[in-house]
Amino acid sequence: MNRLLIFLLMILPMLHTFNVAANTQDMHFNEANLAVKNKNFVLAENILTGHLNHLSKDTEARFLLARVFSWQKKWTLALKQFNKLLDKNPDNADLLLARANTLEWMGQRKQALNDLIKARKFSPEYSAIWRTEIIILQRDHTPTSKNKAFALINQAKQKFPDKDWEDLLTTENKVITHKNLYAAEFIYGYDKLSNNRSPWSTRSLKLRKITPDKHYSHIQLDNVERFDLPDWQLGGSYALPVWQSWHFYTAATYSPTHKVLANRMLDTNLSKSFKNGTTLSAGISNAKYNNTSSQQLHFGGEYYWSDFRIAYTYRRINVLNAGTGVNHNIQFNHYYSPLNMIGMSAAAGKDVEFDGTANPPISDIKTYSLYGYHMFKPKWSLTYSVFYHHQGNFYNRNGIVLGIKFDF
Repeated sequence: MNRLLIFLLMILPMLHTFNVAANTQDMHFNEANLAVKNKNFVLAENILTGHLNHLSKDTEARFLLARVFSWQKKWTLALKQFNKLLDKNPDNADLLLARANTLEWMGQRKQALNDLIKARKFSPEYSAIWRTEIIILQRDHTPTSKNKAFALINQAKQKFPDKDWEDLLTTENKVITHKNLYAAEFIYGYDKLSNNRSPWSTRSLKLRKITPDKHYSHIQLDNVERFDLPDWQLGGSYALPVWQSWHFYTAATYSPTHKVLANRMLDTNLSKSFKNGTTLSAGISNAKYNNTSSQQLHFGGEYYWSDFRIAYTYRRINVLNAGTGVNHNIQFNHYYSPLNMIGMSAAAGKDVEFDGTANPPISDIKTYSLYGYHMFKPKWSLTYSVFYHHQGNFYNRNGIVLGIKFDF
């Protein structure tokens, strides 16, 4: 009996200390959670850091601290905490999902996708992992990533029929899963020229169609005025996948008035896409004017990564009675959402200006432009371009092009 009494007297203080520690742990965690709820991340960080200095094995607090670091864009500190947790729990789907989001915010998309693939393997019933992986794949504008995202959406729709996956479908993928997509666009352009030359103007109506099997076509009617000469032109294009990652494109125009514009033009192009986001292309175009004709060769390459695209095009044009010109064009685009883009381009070299004469001038050119498109309402988009063009001693041209597009 005396021994039992002595044992109880020894253990009671220890139990009291344990309860105090547990209560303190809960208190600190609740305080940090409240700070996070109020978006006071600095306070939450201070509470959790101090707490972990005394209770370093509190994984719940460490997980919250890692997310607090991420929300403050302290990526390196966040990864350090996630890595500590995953060293001990490598198959924890919540940890892998949280670290994947942090890696994506850091721009380390490949590592983020690797974490999500692991998380989906460990917890295949966790729908949030599927959704995050799809969103990150869609942000990478390469054909391979788009196809992976689309395939994953179809799998998710089967696996989680009670969830809504339609909101993750891009416009392109909606075409694949539903029906033909049509669009109509009205375009107006105005160019102001130097050397006392009259301004140019362009009015266009464009109709576009994309089929479920990725066939693209469009027709366009243009009314232009250049050098005080009005012209009408009817044009169209057609693009289709021909074999695996190969695509064929052709375009043609016809002008019944052809005072300045080509009487007829035909352009063909073949391109090959690679899994790393690169596309290479080559093509040729021929045009017939009133008093001359031209032939143009063009080669190019483009590369997609993350939410960006960069492209280069080499053009060599040979004009009857005028000579040969070579120019280069570079483009850089940023896709700030799946349906919105802004870009810039620069071109330099030699090019011809078809002015309706038998000897159109070839001269040094420089061109700089800013362009893009933005969906401001469902089905309605604004397209735009502003540019500066220098055509040797012939003229300088400043222009703006605005378009309104409706999808149906």
